[in-house]
Amino acid sequence: MKKALLMTAAILLGSYPMVAGAKSNQSAVSPEEISAFEKIFGSGPQEEDVYRADRLLVSATGSQIPVHLAPSVASVISKEDIEEIGATTLDEILETVPGLHVAPSNSAYMSSIWSVRGIHTSVNPQVLLLINGIPLSETITGTRPYLFHMPVAMISRVEVVRGPGSAVHGADAFAGTVNVITKDGIEIDGTKAGMRYGSFNTSDLWLQHGGIYAGWDLYGSVETQKTSGDNNRVVGRDYLDAIGASAFSNTPGHLDTEYDLVTTHWGLRKDNFSLKLYGYWQENAGMGPGATQVITYNSGNDSRGFMGDLEYRDKKFFSDDLDLSLRLYSVYNKSNNFFELTTPTYPAYMLGNPIAETKYTGLETTALYKGLLDHLWRVSLGWKFFDTDTDQFKNFGSGVAVQYGPLVNIKNTPYNFMEDHGRKLWNISVQDEWNFARRWTLTGGVRYDYYDDFGSTTNPRAALVWETRYDLTTKLMYGRAYRAPSFGEQYFQNNAQAKGNPNLKPETIDTYELAFDYQPTTNLSTKLNLFTYTIDGLIEYVADPATPGILQAQNYKDQEGQGFEVEAEWQVAEGLRVSSNYAFQRSKDRQTGELTNDAPSQQLYVNPHWTFANDWSLDSQFYWVAGRRRASGDPRPDIEDYELVNLTLRRTNVLDRVDLALAVRNLFNEDIRESSPYVAGAGAYGAYITNDYPMESRAVWAEVRWSY
Repeated sequence: MKKALLMTAAILLGSYPMVAGAKSNQSAVSPEEISAFEKIFGSGPQEEDVYRADRLLVSATGSQIPVHLAPSVASVISKEDIEEIGATTLDEILETVPGLHVAPSNSAYMSSIWSVRGIHTSVNPQVLLLINGIPLSETITGTRPYLFHMPVAMISRVEVVRGPGSAVHGADAFAGTVNVITKDGIEIDGTKAGMRYGSFNTSDLWLQHGGIYAGWDLYGSVETQKTSGDNNRVVGRDYLDAIGASAFSNTPGHLDTEYDLVTTHWGLRKDNFSLKLYGYWQENAGMGPGATQVITYNSGNDSRGFMGDLEYRDKKFFSDDLDLSLRLYSVYNKSNNFFELTTPTYPAYMLGNPIAETKYTGLETTALYKGLLDHLWRVSLGWKFFDTDTDQFKNFGSGVAVQYGPLVNIKNTPYNFMEDHGRKLWNISVQDEWNFARRWTLTGGVRYDYYDDFGSTTNPRAALVWETRYDLTTKLMYGRAYRAPSFGEQYFQNNAQAKGNPNLKPETIDTYELAFDYQPTTNLSTKLNLFTYTIDGLIEYVADPATPGILQAQNYKDQEGQGFEVEAEWQVAEGLRVSSNYAFQRSKDRQTGELTNDAPSQQLYVNPHWTFANDWSLDSQFYWVAGRRRASGDPRPDIEDYELVNLTLRRTNVLDRVDLALAVRNLFNEDIRESSPYVAGAGAYGAYITNDYPMESRAVWAEVRWSY
C-alpha cells in the first residue's frame, strides 16, 4: 500500500509546475462555438447550454441520452480512455468501473466474474453482456462463453449500467449491463494496424479498414491475442495432496492460463439497413485448476462463436415523429472442453470431454414516438428461440466399460452430462420518458416476458430525474430485474462437478437508487450514488448432502445489500486530469445475516493522466481492493487486501502516423490472491487449493500503432 501510494503521489507531484500555473476558470467554449451560437440563436450560449459536455448513453433507455440525465447509474468508457490506460482486454476496462470487480471464477475454470455491488456468484450469469445491443451468452451456463476474452482494438466505447435493466433488456440484466459498442467504417476511416508484445509471451496483432464507399459504410477487422500465461502463478497444494496422493500431484505447479484467440468484425450500412458480423475462435485455453482443483497441463478449451445482426431502421417512418426499427439476430457458440481431471501418473487417470453447441435467434421490433408533447414513447416487441446440442466423451463412470481406459462417446445415452434442451420466449415492453415540467423527467416502463417452460414475469421501472441546477442533477430510481435458470442449472446430470435442479425458480431483485451528479466547475465533476436492493431466490451451486463432493444448483439464499459509490474527475490543469472512484457495499443473507463471501466491500481507483510534453503522456492506475470475507465455515482468514499500480507511457507521432507505448502492469509485483472455493471436506485447510489463486505478477509490454 505504501509503495503504491508513493508512486501515485509521485505522479501528481511531477505535475506540480503545471498545476501551479493552471487557470481556474478555463473557458469551456471556443470562439468558433460562440460565433456559431450567435449566428443560429442571435446570442451567445447561456451557461446551461454549454456547461456540460457529457457523454451519450444508449443502454439506459434504448435511445441516446447524456449520462447525467439518464435514468440509471452508468459509466461510459470511450476508446480514448481505453488507449490512455493501456487496457488490452474488456476485463481491464471493467475493473475501472465503480463497484465492479473482476475476479476468476472458482468453479468455471477461472473464467472472469464481473462482481457488481456484492452480487457475486461462482458462474456470474447476473451481469448481461451486449455486443452492439445484442446479448452474448451461452445457454448452458446463462453467462458469457467459458474463458471468454475480448481484445479492445475494435471497441468504440463500453457502456456499463449498474443496477437492474430487465425493463429494457430482459433476463440477465440483473446486477448490471455491459454494452460494448464497436467501431464502424466512418470511425475507422482508413487503415489501422498495431502490434503489442510483452511478458509471458503475450502478443496482440490487429488490422482494420473502414470508410465510406459509394454511400456504403464498410468495415472489417481481424485481431489476434495470444499468451503462454504467467508461470509464476504457482499453487503449492491441490486436491491430490488433500486426499493423500501427493506422489501423483503436479504441485508445486503453475496454473495453466494460456490461450490463443482470433476475433473478427465485419459490417456494412447504407440508408436504413445495417449488417454486423462478429466472430471469435479460441484454441488451447488453459483451464486453471479445472473441474477438480487439480493442477494439470493437458486440459484445454477450444471455442468458436458467431453473432450476426441485421437491422432495418427508419427514423422518419411515415412521419418525423416515429422512429421504427426491425432487428433479426442470431448467436452461435461451440465449446469443446477437454478435462484432465487427475494427472497421468495417478492410477485413476480420469478424462472428460463435454462438448456443447448453443444457439439462439431473436427478432425484435422497436418504435420510438415523440409526437406527443413532452413525451418520448418506446414500445418493443420481441421473440427468441434457444437451442442446445450436447455431446460427451469420457473414460470413467457410468456408461464406460473400461474404467480409465480409452475415451468413450456417450451421446444419446442417459450418462451424458445433459440432454438437449430448447426454450422459446416472447416479450413486450413499454416505456415513456415524460418531461412533465421544466427540468423534471419521469421515466416509467414495464416489460412482460413469457417463457414456454417457466411461465411469465413482469418487471417495472420508474425514475425521476431532476435538473436541480445547471450544475446539479438529482435522480431517484427503482427497478426490478429477474433471471431465469440456465439449462445447466436445471438439467446437469452425471457430472463430476455439479448437477442441475429442475425445481429452480427464477431469481428476482428490487433495487432503489438515489444519485447526485454535481459539476461545481467546468473542470470538476462529481457523482454520488446510493443503493439498496433485495434479492429473492439467488441461484448458486452449493453442497448437497445427498451427493457428497458434487454441487447442486439451488435457490440458496435471499440477499440484501446497501452501499454507495463516489466518483470524481478533475481537470487539474491543461495537461493533467485525475479520475477516481470509491465504492462501498455491505451485502448479506437475509435469513442468516452472513456477509457475502469473496466480494470486496471496498474498492478505490485513482487514475492520474498527465500529458507532460507535446505527444507524450503518462498514465497511472492505482487500485485498492479490500474486505473480501470467507464463506461461512471456511477456517481460513479473510482474503488479504491488495494494491495494484499500472503505468502506461505513450508517445504519439514518433514517425508520420506511428505511435508507440510502453506499459508496466503490477509495477511493484504485489502478491495478489483471489479466492479458491471453500470445501467442507478439506477440513482445517478449508480448500483443496489452500492459499487461493495467485494472480499475474509484474508484466511489461510494448506497442506500436500505425494508421493511414
